[in-house]
Amino acid sequence: MSRDLLGQTLKDRYFLRELAGSGGMADVFLSWDKQRSTKIAVKVLKQDLADQEKTFTLFTQEAELLRRLEHPNIVRIYEFDQDDEVSFLVMDWVDGIDLRKKLQKQNQPLTLVETSHILGPICSALNYAHNNNIFHCDVKPPNILIHQDGRVLLTDFGVARLSGISGSGGTPPYMSPEQFTDDMVGIFTDIYGLGITLYEMLSGGHLPFRGDSPNSNGTSQRERIAWEHVHMPIPPLRILNPNIPAPIEQVIMKALDKSPDNRFPSTLKLVEAFEQARLMAGPEKKNPGLSVDMLQTIIQPLKPIIAQAINSIPQPQPQPIRQTPPPGSAVRPYGPHLYSRSGFLAGQVVQFPIRGTLLIGRNSSNQIYLPESSVSRLHASLIITQRGIYIQDEGSSLGTQLNGQNIPPNYPVLLKHGDIIQIGYQQVFEFRIR
Repeated sequence: MSRDLLGQTLKDRYFLRELAGSGGMADVFLSWDKQRSTKIAVKVLKQDLADQEKTFTLFTQEAELLRRLEHPNIVRIYEFDQDDEVSFLVMDWVDGIDLRKKLQKQNQPLTLVETSHILGPICSALNYAHNNNIFHCDVKPPNILIHQDGRVLLTDFGVARLSGISGSGGTPPYMSPEQFTDDMVGIFTDIYGLGITLYEMLSGGHLPFRGDSPNSNGTSQRERIAWEHVHMPIPPLRILNPNIPAPIEQVIMKALDKSPDNRFPSTLKLVEAFEQARLMAGPEKKNPGLSVDMLQTIIQPLKPIIAQAINSIPQPQPQPIRQTPPPGSAVRPYGPHLYSRSGFLAGQVVQFPIRGTLLIGRNSSNQIYLPESSVSRLHASLIITQRGIYIQDEGSSLGTQLNGQNIPPNYPVLLKHGDIIQIGYQQVFEFRIR
């Protein structure tokens, strides 16, 4: 078994120091890259499967597909290699937990806001893959990773398919009807997987089809789950979570339609419909707690103490962004940068690091500090990758505008030369690549 490799070093470079997870095809190790002195993830094909041609083909296919995908919400792969009879992938290590563990730990439905913060990045990642004619075909909570800094990433393209190919691979509770009948897969397949995942997130961990219905047909659990996906209606989500607004349930039901043609045509349309339904529903219902009168009774005697404590806290000084003189001065900016047309930083230039993320907002700890009251404390972020620079609204109250249009929250958008970005009412940047 590949887990017996714990404590060994592959290719005299990758030290396998901890078993982080195990699936049907491979084990994932938290490892140490001796050359780069950093933590990485090494995904090792189980040795008892290494000789099975189909399994090895799926494993190598994942490596080839991931080499083609570079997106801020897709786990990056560095190489596919072998050491004697051990086949393995080297990927970014994500410090955090997967969505399945988060649901188990929380043991209750996610809020609509929490769900939105996860759905947006995953829909962005899938839309990028779909534009490259790649379909994940195994969207589920264990394949959605949540970094401790809040970033959401999609992983495990082990059963992904290219355009025009049929396929039955996947995890039965999340598979679409067409996967069970070995029909063509497509965008609609991942839409269905997203629908099941949304159902699980908003129900507190319940799955609509588990093969345990008394009406199921089949001799194995997989056959019973398949029969339920193909023939049974979706159990109403609001039976499990009465607080779910009807428009949200309708979005999920559309994603889970038995007919692929009746589902959303793209992941962007799905997230757009979800956000519209969420805004239409208004503020979420809160769990009952202390009454206002009880809270006033508790808080009133503490008000002088709280006020004194707040007044004694030193106010942070604004941290200036790294900047260069504006165009026309003796020193010109080089490479991609933001030029501030108006607002607090008018006339200044923001240079980008080679890689990383710049946070924009009213909080003085942000790399780009904007004190204007219409700017949220964490308003937006700039994500710098090898492929390009993305801007993402971080759920700000006013929204982030790109070329006069609000961009969806938690959805990274690739910037082009000449794009105009507006943060708040006054701050306007122009993105330039030279």
